[in-house]
Amino acid sequence: MAACGSIFALVSNILLSSCAFLDVPEQQQRLAAACRIQGTVEVAPTPPHAIVIVLLRKVDGAGDALPSWKVVDHFVLDRPGPWVFATDSGTFRVAAFEDSNSDVAYQPGEPFAGTSAERPIACSAGAQIKGIVISIPAQPTERFDRQVDVISLQALSADERAERTLGQLTAVGEVTTLSDPRFDLTKSPDGLWRPYDYMLSSHPGVYFLEPYDPRRIPVLFVHGITGSPANFAYLIEHLDRTKFQAWVYNYPTGINLAAVADHLNQTVEKIQLRYHVRRMAVVTHSMGGLVARGFILRHALTSSPGEIPLFVSMSTPWEGLDSAAFGVKYSPVVVDVWRDVAPGSDYLQSLFAVPLPKETRFHLMFAFHRKSASFGESDDETVSVASALGKRAQREAVRIYGFDDSHNGILEDPATSTLLDRLLTETFVGKTQ
Repeated sequence: MAACGSIFALVSNILLSSCAFLDVPEQQQRLAAACRIQGTVEVAPTPPHAIVIVLLRKVDGAGDALPSWKVVDHFVLDRPGPWVFATDSGTFRVAAFEDSNSDVAYQPGEPFAGTSAERPIACSAGAQIKGIVISIPAQPTERFDRQVDVISLQALSADERAERTLGQLTAVGEVTTLSDPRFDLTKSPDGLWRPYDYMLSSHPGVYFLEPYDPRRIPVLFVHGITGSPANFAYLIEHLDRTKFQAWVYNYPTGINLAAVADHLNQTVEKIQLRYHVRRMAVVTHSMGGLVARGFILRHALTSSPGEIPLFVSMSTPWEGLDSAAFGVKYSPVVVDVWRDVAPGSDYLQSLFAVPLPKETRFHLMFAFHRKSASFGESDDETVSVASALGKRAQREAVRIYGFDDSHNGILEDPATSTLLDRLLTETFVGKTQ
């Protein structure tokens, strides 16, 4: 299965007949039905440690029992700032605490504040609740009515899914392998056509392919549209495991890319807090490059300089895909992500509104092998060379590398693996001989 198959071909096929295409409106409506609760957290003075914001759902008591409040989601910040939750209908409270000892759990004595139980937040389908401000005092003036271990909230059973927010479907450092059924390439198109169902069944998030080892540098791989972490099997197999460890990001590729970039940033924030990770590399393919650049720009706003010193993109449509614009214009139903990948989209413009952090060295790889029957502008069977070599991306690239490969062939080229190994070694170990 192609990691980023031609959207033009997809649109052409679905305009004729496609059961998956018929699911798109219903899937997007289910996503739109989420209630968003957002606000900011303030702390004076700014603490030297993370802040954890938790979302609590009201659970009615049985008989004469008083209602209780169940933690259903959490959000992590390195410093005071904005937070957001997406959830289903219900009654909620929001609370926040300083994670003074960096154990990702609330402990008595840690400064804490929250919204009132007497004035809960009523969340209905599609509602937008904004402007909630939580001010954490410098010294604790009250005690949270329960201890909270946010990491333990990650395990979900099928019966609990209806009660959990979309954020709680996230895998945060779960250890698995590339043979995990959730990464099956025959199922990965569901991430485009059935993103809501995909989140329920495949759990988006960052997965570890082995237990975390603080002695080795994480390399985060981000796949493209209709793709999966399994697309990186060859490159990961040839990664130097004595120096590096592979992480993979799994996500539904049919939703808005800004939401995906936000999700990746928040997931990485949680992992960094849990494991005290301070340096990592990001390696991407196709649309994954668009996701990753959005993530890196967001991460730079709240992280220390130099946390992502290496960013590698392969066959990324930096200036968009004409085929996505075709789908937006002519398809009777538009998949959300098409709008973001169409040339000139707001999302593509946002990626270059500010430069990458000066500490992040960006290496751009592109492919140019096409079918013998191809005509028109040069491409790699999916992304045009002109888009892969967009001027704005070129200006920030330390080096540009061309490969006589197809769009997906670049992922299985020994030359790609050799180059990636050299870039990783030079960045994190020292200059190669």
